[in-house]
Amino acid sequence: MKKINLYKIFAILFIALSTGSCVDNNDFELPMVGEDKQYENLKTLSEIAALYNGDNIVFNEEINTFGYVISDDREGNFFKTLIIQDKPEDPTIGFEIRIDATNVNAIYNVGRKVYIKLNGLVLGKYFENFQIGANDNGNVDRIDELDYRKHIERSSEIVDIVPTKLTIGELTESHINTLVEIDDVQSEERGVSYANPDNTFSVNRNFKSCATFETIIMRTSGFANFKSNLIPDMKGNITGIVGKFRNDYQIYIRDTEDVDLTQEYGCNNNPTAATLAEIKDLYTGSETTITQNSKIKIVITSDLSKANTSNQNAFGQDATAGIALRFSSAYDLNLGDEIEVAVGGLKLSEFRGLLQLNLSTSDILGKTTGTLPTPEVITIAQALTGDYQGKLVSIEGVQFKDITKTYSGNNELTSDCDDVLTTFVSSSATFAGDQVSDKKGTITGVMSAYNTPQIYIRDTTDVNFTEDYACGSTTPTGPVKLFFSEYAEGSSNNKYLEIYNPSTENVDLTAYAYPNVSNAPTTVGEHEFWNEFPAGATIAPGGVYIIAHGSANAEILGKANHTFNFLSNGDDGFALVHGTETSFTVLDRVGDWNGDPGTGWEVAGIANATQNHTLVRKSSITEGNADWTASAGTNTTDSEWEVKDIDDFTSLGSR
Repeated sequence: MKKINLYKIFAILFIALSTGSCVDNNDFELPMVGEDKQYENLKTLSEIAALYNGDNIVFNEEINTFGYVISDDREGNFFKTLIIQDKPEDPTIGFEIRIDATNVNAIYNVGRKVYIKLNGLVLGKYFENFQIGANDNGNVDRIDELDYRKHIERSSEIVDIVPTKLTIGELTESHINTLVEIDDVQSEERGVSYANPDNTFSVNRNFKSCATFETIIMRTSGFANFKSNLIPDMKGNITGIVGKFRNDYQIYIRDTEDVDLTQEYGCNNNPTAATLAEIKDLYTGSETTITQNSKIKIVITSDLSKANTSNQNAFGQDATAGIALRFSSAYDLNLGDEIEVAVGGLKLSEFRGLLQLNLSTSDILGKTTGTLPTPEVITIAQALTGDYQGKLVSIEGVQFKDITKTYSGNNELTSDCDDVLTTFVSSSATFAGDQVSDKKGTITGVMSAYNTPQIYIRDTTDVNFTEDYACGSTTPTGPVKLFFSEYAEGSSNNKYLEIYNPSTENVDLTAYAYPNVSNAPTTVGEHEFWNEFPAGATIAPGGVYIIAHGSANAEILGKANHTFNFLSNGDDGFALVHGTETSFTVLDRVGDWNGDPGTGWEVAGIANATQNHTLVRKSSITEGNADWTASAGTNTTDSEWEVKDIDDFTSLGSR
């Protein structure tokens, strides 16, 4: 580390200037430089930080501290702030000094040791960032332009600041406001500038480590002189000052010389082939980043064309294992496609018990027509172990427990009329409305999970049932098919759902529920919230049951059976179901769980009819419809609903 003692130089200059020129008393006066000044009650930055106990501290006595300047505001990426750390090399802590002045680098240059006179100032913390500034009723404000030189004095010592070399994962709160260097990184996006040339908003750019595949944010001010410069499409090292906002570490460069990207771009250059089983073995039980530079080759075993999966979910398999694939955007892959995927830097995670590989389409190195694996023959008992997750299997000698249902939603399979394996079919699937088979035989599909093991089928061709049904009557009695008879999304909180009982029985609602999603579902086709009826709730024969918002008007509340304050704002899909949260039959819908419709759904050709309207089921409708698209219709003729004006509640309570 190089030190320069300027004391003698300044002494000589002082003599020369004293004999050769005159100085106006009003001329700008630099803060004192001199190694001979002594400071009483001098404490380290760590000692000052130790005084902080969660409340801002106002200094009312002579206390002083010191540090080394690491920030530079010449290029505009630091504004009215001075960052110091406690040591020029291997620092343990850093502070931000808030100053109401610019071009402070002209006075406090990088490497300069400075002393801070704390009397009259305030110590605070913004998230995890220690700050010193002027006292504004106990808050940390900027030190006035006329005062900051009285509090921040320069020493004669200038040193080389040695950045701390570390990986992104090694960053801790002790590195905040210190200078670091992170090697072997690259921008996640290519061809982008440091910030937006057309405005003054600060911009975050993600940088990925090619060593650990972790990411960090580089934050650049919209006032930085270099904001229009393109980040080099290369990889290498970046140097900067560490910050933290909420849970995210950030790095701030002082100028583009802090960015040393000179190597060929690419973290996954020349990856090594691995089996899917080897990659799955890396999972630690919580979200796991794959840190090895590997690639896998798998065959797609799901079928997007049948719509029983979304265009961001798929299954893939090789000779050793299978896995769920979760894409960050829509993919273009068909059943039987063989893809090669660079997995370095990707994450393995679980959702509701299903292990998935999170990736983007850009991680696919190549695609060709592959050969589907031969399904492995297993029993329901083996399927329920979870050991076959992600694999294509066949299960022989099974049948549907309830053969009155359609494929839509959850259905139970059994081999002995007691054991149960669930299969879920999205309401958007091309075969969702088909009746399940009333026979017995072999089912083929991919083992999945939603809290418990499930089997994913791609089409009805996966159900090869030809034997006689073996669980009692082939016409078992199903649940009473209740349905939504009225829906309102009116002014203020005038909202309700009306449910009709078309049977001659008094229906106990214990086994019924009205789950929903809020805007776009987390997983397409699946509910987010499970809403049950109050204990003891029933619907009389030919009667209605009304769920109203707790702040609806007196007319609505006077007819309500119970209140629920999370009814639709027009874009929240509700279903009426029979069963449990993990195994249920959809009886009816208002809206769907396939995505955010925007303001609301179109009904009978009327845009946004589920917002600021009342929907009344036509008297000709005698049962619900799990297919919302068909129920909503495209015009007044084919729709099952009459669309009325906002706050028209004239038919509420009657059918």
